[in-house]
Amino acid sequence: MNILMIGNGFDLAHELPTKYTDFLEFGRMIQRVYDMDVDDEAEDAWTGLALKVSGGIDTLKTLFMKLYAARIVTARKHEENHVKEYIVTKTIYDEFSDHMKENIWIKYFLKNPKYRKENWIDFESEISTVIQSLDRDMYGLSGEGDIDDEVGILTNEFLDTESYDLLADEYTYRAIRDKLLDDLNRLIRMLEIYLCEYVEKIEIHKKSPDIENINADYVLSFNYTDTFLGLYSVTDKIGEKDGDAFDYIHGKADIGHTIETNNMVLGINEYILDDRKEQEVQFIAFKKYYQRIFKGTGSKYKYWVDRILSSGKLVKRDLRNEFPLQIPYKKFTNEGRHNLYIFGHSLDMTDKDVLRDFILNDNVYTIIFYFNRIDLSVKIANMVRAIGPDELIRRTGGATKTIEFRPQRDMVDKG
Repeated sequence: MNILMIGNGFDLAHELPTKYTDFLEFGRMIQRVYDMDVDDEAEDAWTGLALKVSGGIDTLKTLFMKLYAARIVTARKHEENHVKEYIVTKTIYDEFSDHMKENIWIKYFLKNPKYRKENWIDFESEISTVIQSLDRDMYGLSGEGDIDDEVGILTNEFLDTESYDLLADEYTYRAIRDKLLDDLNRLIRMLEIYLCEYVEKIEIHKKSPDIENINADYVLSFNYTDTFLGLYSVTDKIGEKDGDAFDYIHGKADIGHTIETNNMVLGINEYILDDRKEQEVQFIAFKKYYQRIFKGTGSKYKYWVDRILSSGKLVKRDLRNEFPLQIPYKKFTNEGRHNLYIFGHSLDMTDKDVLRDFILNDNVYTIIFYFNRIDLSVKIANMVRAIGPDELIRRTGGATKTIEFRPQRDMVDKG
């Protein structure tokens, strides 16, 4: 069977603005609409934003003008009564704006230039740094101590006075933790609105010839969007009503969700490496594995892994005896031989367990697409972290080769 694994680079290759910096810029735009004075000119306000969103600028400007126009009409209705109110006509962006207000994470990232990079793993890494700092300080104090200088990294340098007051010294560690978790959940819902109401409405003009030729039987998506299903032909398995051949392992964006029913996973990796992780669970709700369980997201891929294992185990022992110095991938029958294609995934340690489940099977051949040589370098380094240098060397050459790094071909017109 052919398995396709896709990450955020898949959406980026299709020129969708799914970097976290794009999301933050969008939030800044919405905030600007809600903060504008009634006498502001829409074009001037738009130009003043100096947005750096990577795609869909025309769609974004249309949305901006529409929201602005709705707000101005509402405000002017009150002018003859000398009532000055600035209210946007009720839209989904009322909810977006509400979740953005006093959101510690949003304020922090908008004001902190150091972490305004391109990858969601950078975003998650900084969240992890803050949580680990708080965890270290909280440990042994039963959650009742005062915040100290380490936590102050979050609470002062990149936050205004009003935000700092939300996490003032009289707050307990537990209260700070709960505030950070609540604001993370609000941020995730904002992201869901962004993806559904903006990103998924952008017209896509290009397709990947690499993806087109795979003819995937199963798709494992680390994205929240349905870009793949909207663009590419699918096998009967993927098109089945039960959807067992398509796994949104981190959840799927759905505008019909609420902050309570949202199932999108956005968190951090497990950072406690010893037995303490079974006892110290104060910050477990920030961790991805917990969120996957709590939100009931994808685990269908486990059944695909079981099929891979069962299709190879009957002949693996005999082949091992016959070919002791190689990985006998090509010696398996067609039914026992499987291909894994990875496109747009960073291969970060966060997903180490999933990667190893597939890659370390002798009857799986893995093709990892890379965008450029810098991307190739990052992917090789991340694979070392995921499976170890010896295993990577063994599987990328000679008779033991089961991993291939392949350059992405240029995108082509959708036609």
